[in-house]
Amino acid sequence: MKDERIKPLKRTISVLLVIILITLTACSNNTANTNGSATQAGTVDANGIVTLRILVNETGTKWNTYPDNEIAKAIEKKIGVKIEYVEADSNKMNVLLAGGDLPDIVRSDPTQYGKQLIDGNLVIPMDDLLAKYGKDISKNIPTVVEYSQKNWSEGQNKLYFLPPQVQADPSPVYANLSIGPTIRWDYYKEIGAPAINSTTDMLNVLKQIVAKHPTTDEGKKVYGVSMWQDWGLWPYIIPFTWITQQTAAGNSDLFAKPLGGKELINVLTDANSNYWVALDFYNKAYREGLLDPDALTMKNNDYMAKATAGQFILGPATWAMGDFNSKYAKDGKGFVVLPVGKQAWSGGVRPIGWADKSYAISKSSKYPEKAMEFLNYIYSYEGARTMYSGIEGTNWTIEKGVPQLSKEVSQLKVTGGDAWERTGIALDPNLIGLGGNVIDPKTKTPLDLFATEEALANNATALEKDFSQYYHASYPGEVVANLVKEGKLNDENTPLKNLTPEQIIIENTIVLPVLTDDLLKKETQLKEVAARTAATMILSKTDEDFAANKQKAIETFKSSGADELSTYMNTEYAKARATAEQAK
Repeated sequence: MKDERIKPLKRTISVLLVIILITLTACSNNTANTNGSATQAGTVDANGIVTLRILVNETGTKWNTYPDNEIAKAIEKKIGVKIEYVEADSNKMNVLLAGGDLPDIVRSDPTQYGKQLIDGNLVIPMDDLLAKYGKDISKNIPTVVEYSQKNWSEGQNKLYFLPPQVQADPSPVYANLSIGPTIRWDYYKEIGAPAINSTTDMLNVLKQIVAKHPTTDEGKKVYGVSMWQDWGLWPYIIPFTWITQQTAAGNSDLFAKPLGGKELINVLTDANSNYWVALDFYNKAYREGLLDPDALTMKNNDYMAKATAGQFILGPATWAMGDFNSKYAKDGKGFVVLPVGKQAWSGGVRPIGWADKSYAISKSSKYPEKAMEFLNYIYSYEGARTMYSGIEGTNWTIEKGVPQLSKEVSQLKVTGGDAWERTGIALDPNLIGLGGNVIDPKTKTPLDLFATEEALANNATALEKDFSQYYHASYPGEVVANLVKEGKLNDENTPLKNLTPEQIIIENTIVLPVLTDDLLKKETQLKEVAARTAATMILSKTDEDFAANKQKAIETFKSSGADELSTYMNTEYAKARATAEQAK
């Protein structure tokens, strides 16, 4: 039994760490505004309006930039709640969890932080609150509630976590791509939009564009590509799905799942993984003078500032290009995701939502009832539609039983910029419980009125129209839809085409393995080594140096426990698959 006398000392040290961290955060130019103490839970004003603070395990969000947006006001009017984000990278997240005094709601990955949050008595079970304040949750996502109770409660069979963006059925409409090889379209078209079937092709395109546009209109140097370093191994795992057809698996940066595959691959030891494809690409970009010299040290906020200034030609997502599109898309200038390579990050189903951004109610909250009311709102058809589409009577109206967007809000979206973002519409999709293409049973229409084929075509910006017309389509999503239909491009739905609805659910609800404490330590060490290795690999001087460094690195990864992790993960994943199949 642990000595209970050491707990106060641990807590004192942890709190001191939190105070030090927050002080340093206030002095840093690279951290996001949290509007107050990160450890302070919600408050209530003289009118009874409760401000709930949400701890989000990410940086660079926009919600706090527009705290009085129209959607925020609608939420306040409906349920008497204001929302304020507390942003945290992984280091800050760990310090806050160690301190134990958390904001009202925690948004995190239950497979990564669940044990710490539950065993540490930092979050509360929501079952009783659900029964009283969560009727829409119980009605609209009962399967998710059951899944969470069974798999994310440390064996207690209680509800601790609720993931956002739940959507059980694939959408019949292809939305505009937001993740993938995101290029400055006007420049790409200017050089003839050459075919891109490999990373070598991509580098050649960047080389041509940078040669024609070495500086921005303001005289700042332009680089082919860059990245940021405060999201773990994200820059080496996510951006190259378009060519590797591998997506991140579970809460570990070290494992990926090939499209339609039945096993997990270790990205460090598989020579053809997205990790190694990324390092090879960045190394060649470095040797060609196309890589931003700040890429190996820069944080997300600094990257966004450079992207907004137009200093990059290629990025990993439209939302990663700062505010450039908001400023210039109406003029036909800006970034689009190219439908190139082998796979588009589009389609798919999310029966259990975006699990890595699940919501839990903190024990520190003085207003757990209000927190539950808020969570219920984001899973209600009314709440989700408001957050996606705006306010009824202002941004859209019912005409002949069908919701119709107003011309004014459609024009705002097309124009973009500050005025559009101040509406708060879809400002943070992670904050919305239901997926945008979930059908509202009352109107038989998608909750996101901007996601219909008609709206996507009518509300296309000048940039999107130019891109679409080039590919003989009416909006960017239709470009992808046509290529998938023709068999020229895969997406997440491709492996599901021959599966029954039951099999689709199984594929999307297999419980990914959770590492033991011992393996978790090895994983942490491996990620640290992988981050250092990335810098070494990228700065290799020749192909021969890169090959030699790669061989040495893979041997180091294996000797540091990578193979042990792989064996465990795939053994447990196979068991989880068998269990899921037997359950049906």
